[in-house]
Amino acid sequence: MKILIIEDDPMVRMINHKFLERIAAFQTVTIVECESAVAALALPDLAQYELILLDMYLPQLSGTEFLAALLKRQLHPQVIMMTAANDQQTLKEAVNYGVLDFLIKPFTFARFEQAMMKFTRLQVVDDKHTVSQQDLDSLFQGGGVAAPQTAQTKALPKGLTKLSLQRIVTALQALEADFSNQDVADKTGLSRVSTKKYIDFLATIGFLSSQIVYQGSGRPLTKFRLDETGKQALKPYL
Repeated sequence: MKILIIEDDPMVRMINHKFLERIAAFQTVTIVECESAVAALALPDLAQYELILLDMYLPQLSGTEFLAALLKRQLHPQVIMMTAANDQQTLKEAVNYGVLDFLIKPFTFARFEQAMMKFTRLQVVDDKHTVSQQDLDSLFQGGGVAAPQTAQTKALPKGLTKLSLQRIVTALQALEADFSNQDVADKTGLSRVSTKKYIDFLATIGFLSSQIVYQGSGRPLTKFRLDETGKQALKPYL
């Protein structure tokens, strides 16, 4: 199976990729990333992708314009729309093109997993010669399928968002050595003021540990590192 992620924000692409890898059913699939719909349309093997995770606001060509281009080529992959757009017109256009699901950013991993399980149920139906009412109920209503068990969701402190938290956590996991707030700001492209709020929060719940490093002259520097024992404390917030 091949899955295509079309998203112009590299950090969001990485988050979606990581989310896919967390779901057992998708740990062995081929995942390809494109930063634009134009680049995706240029892929020589575009017809081989069974699922596309598609952003709406893209440079040169929007998500719905990309869907129109697929129809002109008589390509009909399953599409999950992932976008910050929440206006009625965008929703109607996506539904008219037959998207499988529509996720408004920022979305949780649990909601992402729900959309992917809908795709999985559709694959099961596709593999059958005849379809029962129970199969259809499972596909369209989720009937007979247990919902993924997740920890109770907790609200983030005021001023923090789940999407930015996911973005920062992904960046932290890519930093191998001890890091400073400036390192995180450089990695994510966010301001130091913004990243400090998230770093302070992650340290408070035990996801990060810290130590003060004295540099001879000048102000001491606070260095952070991931604390393996604090990973469980983070899950309810994602």
